[in-house]
Amino acid sequence: MPGALSIYSSELTGGIALAGFSGGGGTTAAGFSTTGAAATTIQAGTGLITMAGKVALNTSAGPQVLAGAGDPGGVVTAPQGSLWLRTDGSSTSTRAYINTNAGTGWTPITTVA
Repeated sequence: MPGALSIYSSELTGGIALAGFSGGGGTTAAGFSTTGAAATTIQAGTGLITMAGKVALNTSAGPQVLAGAGDPGGVVTAPQGSLWLRTDGSSTSTRAYINTNAGTGWTPITTVA
């Protein structure tokens, strides 16, 4: 397949760097992990990186960046410090939320205009 990059492995012990992609195709990285002090860097340039699910920071138990419609309070469970970006937020207090209790407790973050 011209212009395609495929990496097949259940575990990668080194680092992966993807930079400067262009063209009409997509980039998919699924089912891999890094171990030790390895780093994975993806630089989108002027493109778009789409990731399904959530982005975990530091470890799988660390804060996450999530997005979706509606107020996450009482509905979405996430580690303390996680960030919810509301796709249907329309005011300065309904655009983003921070998890305050490592459960379903979320506090709105007031943004500027």
